[in-house]
This record gives sequence, C-alpha cells and structure tokens, in this order.
Amino acid sequence: MSVQLHPIHWLALFGLVITLVLLVGAFRCRGKVLKALLVMLGLASAAPAALVVMVSYPEWIDPRFRVYKDFYTAIEPGMSRSDVKALLEKHYPESGARSRPTIFLEDESSLNFFMHPEAGHTEPNCEGILLKIENDRVTAKTYSPD
Repeated sequence: MSVQLHPIHWLALFGLVITLVLLVGAFRCRGKVLKALLVMLGLASAAPAALVVMVSYPEWIDPRFRVYKDFYTAIEPGMSRSDVKALLEKHYPESGARSRPTIFLEDESSLNFFMHPEAGHTEPNCEGILLKIENDRVTAKTYSPD
C-alpha cells in the first residue's frame, strides 16, 4: 500500500524542517538579538504546518467534528436502520450540546446525513455520512468531508 502526500503536506513538512534548523541555530548562537530573531523565525515557519494540521484534522480542535466522526465510526455494516437512528440519539441527545445532523435523504436504499453547522457557524455545511441500505441493513458507509 502506497501513501501519497498532498503537496500542501510537503510544504508543511518543509516548514517544520526549517523550524528545526532555525531553533537549533538559535540554541547554538551566542548573541541575544540573533537568538531571539532565530526563535521568532522558527516559530513563524512552523505556522504553515499548524494550519495544515488544523485543516486536515478538524476533529482535534472542533468538538462538532469529533462527535460527528464518532457517530460515523460507530455505524457498522449489518446494522438496521433503527440501530443507526438509536446511535444518532446516543451521540446527539435531544438535550445535548450538539445540534443533530440533518437527514437529507432517506429511502429504501439509502440513509444520508448532513452535519448541522450549529448556531454561530456557517461551516461545515456539506460534511456528510452516506449509508447504503439493503434489506433494512447498512451494507456500505461513506464519509464525505466538506
């Protein structure tokens, strides 16, 4: 199995290497002004990596994504439609802090959810869980990021 990194990940990795070089240089130099400058440049060069992590793994930062992905992970092939709706209730209780995902398509062959953006947020508006249903059982699931 081969893993390919998106070019933005390579840029972030390059930024981390530059950060490491600058910080090592900062600890090896003697001048206080140069040391402070190298530390500031090192921290600034780490910013792209931090942004890539925030965009690539929003569930590490935003609890809305964490709960939604936990809901997705809990859905297993073979579950009935009522089991999935019970999981929805478990992860998104009526009196809970998170707004429930919207069911945007429910028929005999599918059950699809959109993540609710919640009050004060306009994004995500297209994060989806797509379930394929046969004989009232989940046969396949797909996570569709925003």
